Amino acid sequence: MKPQMENRAMSMNDFIQDYLSNKDEGLKALVTFFLNLVMQYEAEQQAVAGRYQRTEPRKSTRNGSKPRVLHTRPGELTLEKPEFREKSFVCE
Repeated sequence: MKPQMENRAMSMNDFIQDYLSNKDEGLKALVTFFLNLVMQYEAEQQAVAGRYQRTEPRKSTRNGSKPRVLHTRPGELTLEKPEFREKSFVCE
């Protein structure tokens, strides 16, 4: 199962250009994108289905996401934490 990328607008070249023009902000954007992608993947694994998929073994349905702040050395990152209707999302 491949996670669906929410923010397809930024390409790898955009991340590189952002990093080269402002290392701190570029790094924050790259880490934020990566961690959001990891959480989307984990959500699909926990639900046993991708977003908008209807499958027999599905354990839970998605209920959007909530912004959460992660404090890091480069600064605060605002991540989109997936939400489920039937259970809590757990980062592993």
